[in-house]
Amino acid sequence: MTDQTQRNPKELKIIELPNGKELSDPVEERHEFVLLIEASKSNPNGDPDTGNMPRLQPDTMKGLITDVCLKRKIRNFFSLYRPDGSILGNEANEQGYRIFIKENAVLQQLMESDDIAQSAEQIFRDYELGEKFKWKKPGKGNAGSDEHIIRAYRDALCRTFFDVRAFGAVTSTDGPLKGSFYGQIRGPIQFGFSESLDRVLQLDFSITRCAATNEKEKKQQSEGDDAGESGGNRTMGRKHVVDYGLYRSGIYFSPAFAAKTGFTYYDLDNFLFALKHMFSDDIAAARPGGMRVVGLVDFQHSTALGNEHAHKLFEMVQVRRSDLDENGNPEKEFPQSIADYCGEAPDGAVREKDQGGEGKALVTARKIIWEIPACQKENQEA
Repeated sequence: MTDQTQRNPKELKIIELPNGKELSDPVEERHEFVLLIEASKSNPNGDPDTGNMPRLQPDTMKGLITDVCLKRKIRNFFSLYRPDGSILGNEANEQGYRIFIKENAVLQQLMESDDIAQSAEQIFRDYELGEKFKWKKPGKGNAGSDEHIIRAYRDALCRTFFDVRAFGAVTSTDGPLKGSFYGQIRGPIQFGFSESLDRVLQLDFSITRCAATNEKEKKQQSEGDDAGESGGNRTMGRKHVVDYGLYRSGIYFSPAFAAKTGFTYYDLDNFLFALKHMFSDDIAAARPGGMRVVGLVDFQHSTALGNEHAHKLFEMVQVRRSDLDENGNPEKEFPQSIADYCGEAPDGAVREKDQGGEGKALVTARKIIWEIPACQKENQEA
């Protein structure tokens, strides 16, 4: 295991803490990220409306991965690992890193649990409201009339569940925040759809199951074999994959919403840590070839409002085909590996107050992951 997966739980390994800031402080600077994902012989994101075929943009035939799919990878990571990268096991999730939206979860039960009520009461008392307001636990399915009590429950959910604190959630359904404005929680992190840089080649395979589920099915298989039918009455299935695809997406971070949910510098560091490792345990029958992050670039602004438009920063990360012929056309209709691409990304100050001279960096780029081959000079000129 790498040193990154054996780190101290309260130690930053990816981001740099700004001067004068503590780990527990909400992030106050705007960030934008460029994420590049490689998929090989895998179904990155199946579409249930098309028999779980890989998602496609119909007019360009480029592959797609939805934002909620990528958020699920982050949630899955913290369902398996602590923030320091050690295996979580069967015990409860790390304090502050429990997951709200998970398989078979009953959201009302999570919101009405005793630990959330105790946390909300402690937060309410930390407001130091004096004798003006008294704590009272809202009735089941009733948000109550005290705004401060409702807000305390919202803050308790944000403190307890990492995905609520990062991505937001709708918690104004049945539970202590029913019908409440505070139940509409907007998180600071939003993903854009990931789209492949080129058209992807979909592969569709037939598969069979040789085992029987019950005696009746086994008998049918035996009768089929006796009749000379190869395989008998075996169950047929389909497997859909993309031969190869390099997917790109943008991630947006709003410090204004970080202040509302309490998303800290420590949370941001752990989010990036999860981004780096979100495919480590994602190998599955639908993704036998595997997926991995091959590019992750962080653009950090010096202010909360931001110092440059996101689209202009994204344009600085350039990835293009490297297998070009003398006419500038790709030699292969479909790319087959990362070797068919080349690119470059900035690393360091990309905008300063005093351009051309010594000035304070307004936007700083950091290549957290960059495995894209560098472009040759003739390719860059093309």
